[in-house]
Parts: sequence; C-alpha cells; structure tokens
Amino acid sequence: MKVHIARMSFISSVQKILVKHEYEGTPVELAEKLLVGNTQYTPKNKKGFVGLIFGGFIFDTDGRLLSAKLGKSKEIMIPKYDDNKKDFLDKKDTFNPHVYCLWDRDEQAILLEKNTSIFQNYENVLRSIEEHLNNQLAIYELRVFIEPLTEKTDFWKAITTYKHLYEVAFELHMPNLFGETQKDIKNILESIRETYNATGVSDQISNPDGRLNIPTNDPKVSTNLEWITKGGGSWSIKGKKVDGKRKVKITSTRSQNIKVEETIEIENYDVEEIKSILSILGPKYSVKKTQED
Repeated sequence: MKVHIARMSFISSVQKILVKHEYEGTPVELAEKLLVGNTQYTPKNKKGFVGLIFGGFIFDTDGRLLSAKLGKSKEIMIPKYDDNKKDFLDKKDTFNPHVYCLWDRDEQAILLEKNTSIFQNYENVLRSIEEHLNNQLAIYELRVFIEPLTEKTDFWKAITTYKHLYEVAFELHMPNLFGETQKDIKNILESIRETYNATGVSDQISNPDGRLNIPTNDPKVSTNLEWITKGGGSWSIKGKKVDGKRKVKITSTRSQNIKVEETIEIENYDVEEIKSILSILGPKYSVKKTQED
C-alpha cells in the first residue's frame, strides 16, 4: 500500500462570530471530535472538490483517533432480471468504495492510502477534507490548512521544464507545530502574525518577459522550500515550455507532486496494526524529532 502524507496547520480565524464556541483541548483534538461527529461532506462547489464519507473509526485506549476509512458515493448501473418483463434491465444503484486514512495527532499529519481507482485527484481530496473541517471549526474561530508533504527536487524539476519562466510564488502558513524546525522562518512568520493578524505570507517573484532566474543556491528559496516540504505551505510556478504556447502553471499540491511513501499492507485494521504503521512511517514526516534532537 502506498500513502500520501499531509500536514495540518491550525490558526485563529480572521473571521469573528457573534457567539464563539469554546473547547478545552488542542485544535487537532477538536478536529478529531468534529470529524467523528460529522461524517459526510457534500461540496457546495463541485469543481475542485469531491464528496466524502468518513467511517470505520479506530481509537487508541486513551480515546485519540488513529484511523478512519474515507470513501465516496458512486452511482452505477447494474443489470438485474425483471420477472414481469422477462428481461435484463439496467437499474441504478450506489456503492461506496473507500481508502484508509491514518491520523497522527502528535504530528498533525494525515496519511491517505493512494488508490487512483477510487480517488483520481488527491489534491481535490485534501482540499475537500480541509473545507469540511473548516466548516466545522468556524464556530470556534479556528481554521486549518492541509498541505501535502512534497520533495524539493520536484520544485527544481518543474523549474527546468520551462523555457520561459514568468512567475514563482510561495505560500507559507503560520506555524502551530514545527518546534525548532526552521526556527528563523518560524520566528519571522510569528512576528508577522502578531503585527498584522495574518494567517499566512505570500512571497512572489516575477518577470513579465519570461526571463526569471531562480538560482539553485538561493538561501531564501531554500528556506521556503524546507518549510513547504514539511507541509507548511505550497509553491506555484508559471511559465511557457515552448515558444508561442500558453502559460502553464505547476503547483506543489497537484497529485503528481504529493510525496508518496510505501508501507506494509493493512491486514487486520485494528489498533495495534495502525499504531505499528504510524511508528514505522513517523520518522519520515516527523517535525518533533528535530525539536527533540
């Protein structure tokens, strides 16, 4: 089984409400509670989103969420025999294929089984989980960003595909987890949040003539990428691959760029097996390890 890994970043919402709900616990604990209590998501805008169903929850002995099954509803036509008409007729039916969704509270990470026969676009899946949680978190004046873990090499590979480079943009979310990881940029982001009540920082460089140059040894780009690869934001690149063609945009969140990790197959789907898988994969995405070293 292959999995995509994404990081959740929780921040205070800029949008204030008349009656704020209170919750004693961490934002990720609240997200767990809301997810279990609201198992179905129907997108208002179907473009870029997908309807989701959560079920099959597994909890540790202390009540923390460890895993769920994430599925969708799909209509199919099934040939059924009609006794009255003495014929085989197509009847509409619904089935619910699903993937496994592991939940790591300590790392604020989601591990999604990769199965493109069920979900073709995991960028849309992550965006839909994010919107579903934000719909529930709004009354607590909280919001969450869910960003996939990526590889730095995908950024540089994308840069080299362009003949004309017009724009490179970095979107950095405010931290609530990263410990001592990238301490300099974390301090900068927290200072911006305190001063401007900002939820994130956009860093964009451009050249309207398509002659933008991004040095591979640029320290600022490297720092931004380090933050993003851990699930703290996203990047986008706009350019032309050949003369005369339209501009093409590549993003870190598209399915092809989401980091993939391999793990053992799930056989029993019980507490001990899920905990074992999380312990095996944890070092690959941990940001707390850096804090403890």
